Amino acid sequence: MSNKIARLGIILFGITAVTGLLLGIVQHITSGPIAEQRRRQKEDALEATLPGARSFKEVAVENGGIISEIYQGLDGEKTAGYCFTLKPKGFGGVLTMVCGISSEGRVMDISILESGETPGLGQRASEPAFAGQFHERLTDGALKVVKTPAQDDSQIQAISGATITSNAVTGAVNTARDYWKAHFKSEGAK
Repeated sequence: MSNKIARLGIILFGITAVTGLLLGIVQHITSGPIAEQRRRQKEDALEATLPGARSFKEVAVENGGIISEIYQGLDGEKTAGYCFTLKPKGFGGVLTMVCGISSEGRVMDISILESGETPGLGQRASEPAFAGQFHERLTDGALKVVKTPAQDDSQIQAISGATITSNAVTGAVNTARDYWKAHFKSEGAK
């Protein structure tokens, strides 16, 4: 009986070792293409959220909170604006998004890079019906989420059934705008 148990243990160990080795090989093979795809996705988001910028240069983030990266968008020597990589907490976890703000302080666009939000609800944040509301948005105050159609430039209509996601995205845009006002607004006045 103990010989049979030892044999089964050895077989199970062998299966586990081969499976682990195969998973390691697959991870090694796919890690490069996955990293390249994410890099391209980020570059595309930077270009889409800050039209007019021809190149991007990463700048340091000072006490950014949900701001994980900032890129200065350049058109030759002139600053076209800044792109903020933001990581707000939504309903299904942390979202990763990019928000482009022009040198005049206008939110040019947003792009959702990663989302664990509920399919059919929170994942609709990347659709034009919601994300398009941020396109070229310029307001003096903070953007507010409303459940009814927006009545003025400071309002963003929530995604029906996904108010938490709507608030997370809008709050992240407000955070980027506040950071821009505190650190880069004087550059746009020149």
